[in-house]
Amino acid sequence: MAAAGSLWLVYAVSAAVLWGLNYTLTEQLMKNISVAGVIVTCAVGSLLFGLALGFVQKTHGRDWTALKQAGSETKLALACIAVYVAANVFILFSVKAKNATMAGLIEITYPLFTALFAWVLFRETQIGLGTALGGTLIVAGVACIYFLDKTV
Repeated sequence: MAAAGSLWLVYAVSAAVLWGLNYTLTEQLMKNISVAGVIVTCAVGSLLFGLALGFVQKTHGRDWTALKQAGSETKLALACIAVYVAANVFILFSVKAKNATMAGLIEITYPLFTALFAWVLFRETQIGLGTALGGTLIVAGVACIYFLDKTV
């Protein structure tokens, strides 16, 4: 079992593994099902899972109370929904237009935008030396993919 201080890393790597699997499965699914069909299928599955998780954790009441006040949480939730839907549409169309591997490798630049938006929107600095070096490697990797990879 991972130490509590590194549990976030286990979660993050697990998410990366599952996103890689998700892109691979989604590419195959979109050979017979439309982007809209994939979105609806995944949304229904997410809805059912989210409802079950909220019941198990007993968080629906508290969450609903925060959201119905129409304060900052509600605005953030609406923004999250809009961005989540748009991001899913773009990645699905990217996978369909090219392939899961290429789309995933380019999409991996999102941590750079995470840091940028954390600063621009909330004035939170989330970058240290290691993060900056990792971001540089990500940009270099994308440049290699774009300029050097000539696969179909």
